[in-house]
Amino acid sequence: MVKQQGFTLIELVVVIVILGILAVVALPKYINLQDDAYSATVHATGGAFKGGVTLAHTKWFAGGNTSSVDNLELNGAGVTMDMNSSGWPAQSYPPYEADPKLNNTNDCISVWRTLLDTNSPTVSTDTTMDYQVTYSANTCTYTLVVRPAMSIFYDSNTGEVIIDEEP
Repeated sequence: MVKQQGFTLIELVVVIVILGILAVVALPKYINLQDDAYSATVHATGGAFKGGVTLAHTKWFAGGNTSSVDNLELNGAGVTMDMNSSGWPAQSYPPYEADPKLNNTNDCISVWRTLLDTNSPTVSTDTTMDYQVTYSANTCTYTLVVRPAMSIFYDSNTGEVIIDEEP
């Protein structure tokens, strides 16, 4: 009796078909890794921003404030924030304002830059930075430039930060 060595053509075809099915099932998961990475970045940045908003409000509240405050010192290192009449971050730049309000894209940018570390993602009104900012009705929208469906929203009336990281 002769011993057969190797695989038959049918066995090879079956293995190739099984590998093809596995590739079709697994490939979309690996292709989506980039969207997952961007989603995680927006989620982390939004969480840091939300934490900064909350800490600034806590500092305002702990100081016994009940109305707007210009140049509230946040960290003992000279970092200041102008707080609106509800105690939420409104802007962060001179000159003195009796009743600071967040009411334009420059205010949105100043809040972002003051609350987040200097190594954080960058923001501007155009698409040259990591996030593009727009302003409408007391709300700053920070949109991830490379994935416009992913954004961070900040409502300066309520202090609410919404993170939309779904691709």
